[in-house]
Amino acid sequence: MRILAGAVLALCVSCTSGPAVAPPVALDRARTPEQLRAVLDSIRERTDVEAMMARARIYNRLREMERSGSPTLLALADVSDIDVLSHGAPPALKAESSARLAAHFRERADNPVLSRSSFPGHLGEPLRRIVLLTIASQFAEAASRPELAVTLEKLASATLAFADGEALSPDAVKLWRKRSEAAKARAAELGKGDEPLEASVEARSFCDAELQRHLEDGTRAADLGTREKANRGEMEGILQWYILALAHYGVVREAVLELTPAQEHALAAQEIVVRSLCDLICREP
Repeated sequence: MRILAGAVLALCVSCTSGPAVAPPVALDRARTPEQLRAVLDSIRERTDVEAMMARARIYNRLREMERSGSPTLLALADVSDIDVLSHGAPPALKAESSARLAAHFRERADNPVLSRSSFPGHLGEPLRRIVLLTIASQFAEAASRPELAVTLEKLASATLAFADGEALSPDAVKLWRKRSEAAKARAAELGKGDEPLEASVEARSFCDAELQRHLEDGTRAADLGTREKANRGEMEGILQWYILALAHYGVVREAVLELTPAQEHALAAQEIVVRSLCDLICREP
C-alpha cells in the first residue's frame, strides 16, 4: 500500500507541475561575435521556441556586428524566425519574428545581392521585386501597423513601375495600376489609426506555415492559377493565384541554404509559373 501511495503521489506531482519549461537563453553577456557563436553552439541541439528565437536574434546581431552583406546570415536568421512562427510561439515573439522577416524581404527586394531568387525574361527583375515585397507584406500584417504601411508603400511603387513597362497588354496595365492604387490606399488607411492590427486569416496562415507547407501551398496555388488560365478565367484571379504561388515558393528559395532534392523538384515550378504569368500579361508581339 505504501508503494502504491507513493506512486500515486508521484503521478499527481507530475500532472500538476506540467511539462518542463525550456530554460531561457541568456544573451546579455554575449558582447562579441565569438561569444554569440559560442551561445549558438550551446543550443545547437535544442528544438524549443526559446532556442529558435535565440538563434534568430543571434544571427541578426551578428549581421549588425559584422556589417555583413552575406545572404547566408540573412537566410539563417529567417529560417529561425520561420521556426518560431510555425511552432506556436507566444504572440509577442511571433510579432517580433514577423517584423524581422518583413524587413528582411524588403531588403532583398531592394538589393538583389541579398536575394537567392532570379526570374527569367525581361520582366524577371521587376517581378522578383514585387514577389519579395508581397512576401514582406504578409509577414508585416502579422507584425504591426507601421510595418505593413511601409511595406505596402513600397509594393505600391513597385507595382506602378511594373504597370508602366512597355511590354504589358492594356488590360494588364489597368490591372497592375489597380493593384498599386489598392496597396497605396491601404497604406494610407493604416497611417490614420494606432490600434493594434488584426492579421487576416490568409496572412496568419501564410506566416504560420512551416517550409514544407509553403511548398505545398505554392504548388496548390500554381495549379489553381493554371487551371483558371486554361479555362480562360479572369486575368485578376489568375494573377492572384500566380503571385501567391511565387510568394510561397520565394520563402523557401530565400530561407533554405541547402535545398533537398525534393525541395529543388518543387521549386522547379517557380520558373514555369513566371513564364506562364508573363505570357498572360504581355501584349501580343
